Amino acid sequence: MYIKPFTFRQYNAQKAPNVNSQKPVHQISLDETEQCLLVKDFCRSFKLPDNNYNYSRFDEKLAQKIASYKDNATKPVMDMLSKTDNEIESTAGLYLVNRIIDAGAKNVGEYYHVISKFNDSNSPNIQTMLAGVYRKTQIPDGFAPLMTMYLKNVKNPKNEKFNPDEEICGAILSYLGNKELTESLTDFLKRNNPITAINNYSN
Repeated sequence: MYIKPFTFRQYNAQKAPNVNSQKPVHQISLDETEQCLLVKDFCRSFKLPDNNYNYSRFDEKLAQKIASYKDNATKPVMDMLSKTDNEIESTAGLYLVNRIIDAGAKNVGEYYHVISKFNDSNSPNIQTMLAGVYRKTQIPDGFAPLMTMYLKNVKNPKNEKFNPDEEICGAILSYLGNKELTESLTDFLKRNNPITAINNYSN
C-alpha cells in the first residue's frame, strides 16, 4: 500500500522554544464552524433511493454552497465521514466529496485514510459514491478496492433499484486509461486474474 511520507519537525534540544513566542492554539474560525453546520444540515436533508425514487434527494442549494468552499470544505466533510457508520450520512458525505472535487478541490487525495473506511461496504449507495471519488481522484490505492467491490457484486448479485457496477466499472476503466498508472495496474491484474478471482471469491 502506498503511504505518503510525513516529515516531522524536531525542536533543538539545546534551545527550548520561547513559550511567549509560540503561536496560539488554532481555533475553529466562524467559516469552518459554518461549514460543519452546513454539512450536518445537508446530511439531514439527504434521502436515499426508495420504492418511489431510484435516486438520492437532497438540498441542492446546500450542496452548491458547501462545494463552493472547494479545498476548505474537504476537512469538515471528512471529519463527519470519519465518525459516522450511518449509511445515509456516509452516502451524503461521499456525495459531497464528489461535488467538492467537481468544484475544483485538489486536496481530497490526502484523506484516503478516511475514504478507505468505506472500501468494504456492501451498500450500493456507498459503493456508487465511493467509485465516483476514486474515478475523479485516481488515488493509486483505490484500484484494488474497486476491483474487490466489482467481484463481490458479480459473485453475489443483488436486485437493486440501480446498478452500482456501472459507476464501479467506469472508475476501473478510468484507472486503466491513466498512463501514469498503467504499468502498476497491469502488474496487479496479472497477479490477480479477474476470472479466477470471481470463481474463488467469497465473503
